[in-house]
Formats: sequence, structure tokens, C-alpha cells
Amino acid sequence: MTRSKILIVEDQQSIRETYAELLEQEGFVVCQAEGYDDAVLQVDGSIDLALLDIQLVGRSGLEILVYIRERYPDCPVIMMSGYADKENTLKALRQGAVEYLEKPVDPDELVYSVGHWLDFRAMKQENLRLQDFQAIHQRLQENEAQIRQANERLNFLLTSTAAVIYAATVDDDYGTTFISENIRRMCGYEADRFMADPGFRMACVHPDDVARVREACKRALVRSGGRFEYRFRHRDGHYLWVGDEVRVEADIHGQPELMGFMVDISERKQGEEKIRQMAYTDLLTGLPNRSLYYDRLQQAIAQCRRSRTMMAVLFMDLDYFKPVNDELGHEWGDEALIEVGRRLQHCIRETDTVARIGGDEFSIILGEIGSEQAAAHVADKIIAAIQEPMILKESRYVLGISIGICIQQGDYSDVESFMRLADDAMYRAKEGGRNRYCICHYPDAVQATLLHEDITLEKALRQALLNDQLLLYYQPKVDLKSGVMIGTHALLRWDRGDGELLLPAQFLPQAGKAGLIVPIGQWVLRTACRQSRAWQQAGLPIVPVSVNVTAEQLRQADFYAQVKAVLAESGLSADMLELEISEKDLMQQEAGGLHALQELSVLGVKITMDHFGSGLFSLQSLKALPLHELKIDRQLVSQIGEGGEQIARAIIAMGHILNHQVVAEGVETDDQLCFLRDHDSDGMLGYLSSPPLPGEAIAEYLQHNMPMLNAGKEG
Repeated sequence: MTRSKILIVEDQQSIRETYAELLEQEGFVVCQAEGYDDAVLQVDGSIDLALLDIQLVGRSGLEILVYIRERYPDCPVIMMSGYADKENTLKALRQGAVEYLEKPVDPDELVYSVGHWLDFRAMKQENLRLQDFQAIHQRLQENEAQIRQANERLNFLLTSTAAVIYAATVDDDYGTTFISENIRRMCGYEADRFMADPGFRMACVHPDDVARVREACKRALVRSGGRFEYRFRHRDGHYLWVGDEVRVEADIHGQPELMGFMVDISERKQGEEKIRQMAYTDLLTGLPNRSLYYDRLQQAIAQCRRSRTMMAVLFMDLDYFKPVNDELGHEWGDEALIEVGRRLQHCIRETDTVARIGGDEFSIILGEIGSEQAAAHVADKIIAAIQEPMILKESRYVLGISIGICIQQGDYSDVESFMRLADDAMYRAKEGGRNRYCICHYPDAVQATLLHEDITLEKALRQALLNDQLLLYYQPKVDLKSGVMIGTHALLRWDRGDGELLLPAQFLPQAGKAGLIVPIGQWVLRTACRQSRAWQQAGLPIVPVSVNVTAEQLRQADFYAQVKAVLAESGLSADMLELEISEKDLMQQEAGGLHALQELSVLGVKITMDHFGSGLFSLQSLKALPLHELKIDRQLVSQIGEGGEQIARAIIAMGHILNHQVVAEGVETDDQLCFLRDHDSDGMLGYLSSPPLPGEAIAEYLQHNMPMLNAGKEG
């Protein structure tokens, strides 16, 4: 059979390609367009269904809808939008759209809607063909030869179509009065079997679906038609899924009867089930994934609230897994995760749930446990099971597991709070030496309120990333001799829409708990590079922009590739970017992160050690790093003029011996400025020269090249 052809018009490439891949897995032929001009070039009679986004760059999806309806009125058009406003919905439906889906569209809903309207279109075409058959039959009734010819033609058409056509009475039995011969091809029974026993067709409906089918037929009689799906028994005993569209017609005596069109939709149903399984199952281990796990946790909480029993959540992270993954490769790392999943399943009851949350993190729901000791007993079994050696690549490997347990009885809270507490307990288990468990109980009312506030802040921060509520200010780096700007330092702010800008200290700790440090760091890097490039394109003097980089970012295996991609995307030269890493984070880095810094330095990116002097970094380690600049910690700068100048003086001298630039941060007094000038510090940042400023204000300074330290401060 010819595969249906779907046109997707969506200006966001990632969403468009996701929908295309999903539909192609269902067996459809998919063509894609980004906007109006691209779409109309592809619209022709071969398009079976169009999937249009209303909000497009340039001309809207409604204009494409009008274009299709004018030229191909039989082509169903489904509209999509992330903005569920009533005006656009009504416009789309009035202009002929068959359905309106709100983004993000659920995969099951998308596949169902596309399949439904393709089936509906096919059945409408079958209806039209049947009407043609009936018209032919009426016209050729005048003589026997013509009637015979019409009957032969009608029989050929009825048996050649994919749909089984039948007529049924409108009484409670819905007895079959006619059925086309191709019923044999669908279910193995001859048409005569149905004609001899009018009730046989309803007897073939799956027992669990009979009531629903009868109810659907009743509604069809009221509405003059309808469509429904159910399971139908094959002669060999198995059940197939059929789509059935019925309408009320008049028989040859003028009496009402049901005319039905049945199509085998088993293949589509199997595809939907496969997609549903993919949506809720971890493809590696076969365990429930995060989505299904959260749904089951919600149910478990509700059940224990009703029964007033105790339940527990175990949140687990493997210990010593990364060395195995790095040494053997991801393929054997995956084998280890599969084996861990098997062992975890053997440690729980059939009524419990174990899921892979992501990476090497797993979680278990223990419902209706008798005591805290019961949860601890399961944790002990898990630790013992995971410690059993694994044979990977013909060698023995031993893993460990850290387990956080959250136990609650009585009034249960939301899923997010439960998981957060279990996660925190797991980290305490790691801090306590790993390969152990830590138990926490759900907090009292005051603690629960604080936890809820943390989770609310986390959700708002996730939305801020999506809705561009984060912004950057830039603090000028100033040359101590000339007083002019020689660079900028990007500083993160959060505009929550209430007139107050939140500083990083007010939300980054929560971002760390929520796993948002890396995406926020990527956003800062990308935004700062774009801004610096925009200043350059405006003809302003070129100064480097510096961006803070965290230990979490450096631990990303593709950190070098990320930075290189951002530079290419923004068009910023590598020597116009400085990456600032704190002394503490550099001390914690493994070989991979330091290698990435070496590669970036070769590329031309400058590396700065931030907060220098706050830790115990060795001189030997300092010499081995690809550093361009040392930034004196603001705590040391604040001691200048108060008897604490020795360390700052030593840092400046040592930095110059190693051929590094030395810059002081947090300069706020004339005494500090004079000291830094007297000891040949290369630059400074601080409120003495300028507070952090928005990008527009920085552009003003760059345009006029204005000194930011006046002569009276040159001391």
C-alpha cells in the first residue's frame, strides 16, 4: 500500500525534526518546511495531511491553511501552537482546520490525531465511492443487462477496497443485513456467515468492548453518524483493532439503517503502543523511566494518604561507576547499568517500582511498608547485591551504591518534595563515605514550607531559562595607569519581573541542587559572546569579555567543543574571550578538564584564575596551567590599608615572574588603588571605577573611550 505523506511546517528545527522522526517511525512519508514560501512549493495533490504551526517567522500558518484549503479542500490540516489563544483557535477552525493541538504536543496525541484524520479522510473517500456505486445502481436499474453490469462493478469495487462495508438494523441488536465480501480478508469469516446470523458481527466484538460499541452506535443514531475503535475477533482466535465509521442512511424501503465502514487499524495501534512504551520505558535497562516513575510515585503517595500507611522512596547513585565507564567504554558501561537494573529488581517486591532516573541514578518506591527497618533492610540487600563482582570484558569489577531514603507516614506532600529529600539524603550518604544509606523523614510544617519555597524557586529558575528572564551585567576591567576600560566581566542577574534583580548568590545555590549550573553556564557563555560581537559590529573598540566557568562545566566531556561551537556561532574571535575559573575549582579538576583548558589556550582563549589567594594552590601546579591572568581575591584586596598588604604584594610579584597579568577585584578605596599602582598591578575591577552595568551603558563608555578613574585617584 502507498504510505501516507505528511507535510510538517514548523520554524523551530528541533521540534520539526522530532515530529518528523516520530511520524516516520509510524511508517509515514514526511516532508518538512520552515515557513510559508517553502511550504507552498511542496503543497500538491500528493500531500495526505498537513501539520502547521500557527506562529511562524514571517507569514503565519493560517495563511498556509488558506492556501491549502483553496487548492486541496480534501486535505486535512491540523494546527499547532504554544499560544492557546481563543482567537487563533477560532480562526483556524473557521478556515477549515480539522483540529487544534496545543504545544508541546504529547507524542501519543500527535500520532493518534494524524492517524485519526487520515482514517477519517479515507473513510470519507470510501463514502463518496459508495455513493457513486449507489447512483450507478439506481441509473442502471432500467434494464436487466445494465443491472447485472452494475452489480458486477459494485461487487468488484466493494471487494477491492480496504474497508469492509456493512449495513445493520437500528434496533438494540444492530443485526447485520449486508456485509461486503472482503470481510473474509479482514477476519477469515465468509460474508455468508454474517448474513446467516445477523447477530454474529456483534458477537465478534471483544467482550470488554461490547458495551462501548453499543453506546457508540446509540450516539451515532442521535447524531446521524460517528466513529469509534474496538477489537474484533479473527477466525483463528486472535483480536485485531478496527476503526468503524457509521452513518444513518435510508434503505430501499425508506427505513433508517446503519451504514458502516470497518478498516483494520491494528498496525497503527501497535505503533501507538510502541511509542507509548518508548515514552515511559528506559530503552537501555527496560525499567520504567523518569516520566513513568513520577506517575507511579504520585499514585503511591495518594494510596498511602488514603490508607494512612508508611511508604519510602530510595534514591540511588552508583559509586565507582565512572572509572569503569572511562576504562571500558560506554558499551560496557551500559552492560553494567543493565546488570544493576536486574539486581535491583531482585531486591524488591512485585508491587514495588524500580526505575532508572538517568545516567547511573536509580530510584525505588516501597509502598505500604511496615516500618523504617523494612526500608533499611531493602537498602542493605541492595548494597550487598551491587557489591557482588561483575564480569565485564572478561574482568571482575566491583561497584558500590549510595542510597538516600525518604520515609513518610500520614499526610504526604508532592512528588518533587519527596524526590528532593531522598536526593539530599543520598548526597549525605556519599559524603559519609559512599556505599551506604542515609534515612530522612518528611519534615515538619516549617521545614516543609522552606522545602516548598526551594522547589518553587527551582521551577521559576527553569522557566527563567526558557523565557529569557536571565540577563547579564558587565563590570569594566580598568587599566590602572590610563584608567580606561581594557575588558569586561560578565555577571549574571535574574529579572523576576517584580522590579528587583536577583544576584547570583540568591539563586545559584538552588540551581546547583537542581542540576541547572551547566545549562545556566552555557547560557552565560553564549550571551556574553554574542554581546561582545555585537559591540564589535557596532564599530566600538574591541575589549575581551570574561566569563565565569564552574567545576561542573569543566567536568563535561565536550566542554572544549561547547566553547568552540559558541565562538563559531557568535563570530567572536577566540582571543576576545577569557574564561575565569576559581582557585578552588581548579584544585578539584581532573585530567580531562585541565586538558580542555590546554586546548582552549592553544585556540587563543585566555584562562584566568579567579579568587587567587583564597586557597592553597601550589607554585608547581600554577606553572603547569595555561594561565594568562591571576585575579587577586577581593578578601585580600579588602585588607590593603589595614595591615594585610604582604600577600597582595607577593601575588603581584609572583604573577609577574610567571609572566601572568595580575588584576585585583573588589577595589573600593583610594588606598587600595594607590597600593596597586605602586606595585604595578595590571588592572582592577571594583566600585571605585564602576559597578556592573548593562550592555548599553558599556557601549557608551566604549564609544567615547572615557577614563573610569579620574586624575584625583591616581595618587
